[in-house]
Amino acid sequence: MENDKLTEDEVILLLIDWLKSKDWVITDYCLGHTRGIDITAKKTSNVLYIEAKGAKASYSSPIRKRTKFDSGQIKDHLGKAIVKSIETQIKHPNSVVAIAHPMDMELFKICDPVFNELEKLKIYKFWVSKEKILTNLNI
Repeated sequence: MENDKLTEDEVILLLIDWLKSKDWVITDYCLGHTRGIDITAKKTSNVLYIEAKGAKASYSSPIRKRTKFDSGQIKDHLGKAIVKSIETQIKHPNSVVAIAHPMDMELFKICDPVFNELEKLKIYKFWVSKEKILTNLNI
């Protein structure tokens, strides 16, 4: 159902709450059209950087036209997230980098095979829903 699709901001806020419940300290985050790393968290000596994406545009987006992203937009957003994640790894080589997406079948079909390959590059994944969060990162 399209009303159940999460925006990027919703993914970020749900993931922040989940990380806090796992004893991570959120040191920075970006909502809306703010530029930067979407979530930065610390736990002991580990630093985690997360690039988040949504399944639809934010309600306040001036360019919001569709109720959900189509496959082309999903691939475009995934490509940008991959590039940003690699740039983050280069800038912060001793950190952990991950990409977060809503737990959504359309996104899963496109993104999960790519995520499985990204794990070889030590870029991890989060699948986020209102009910649960899944990750291949051992945290």
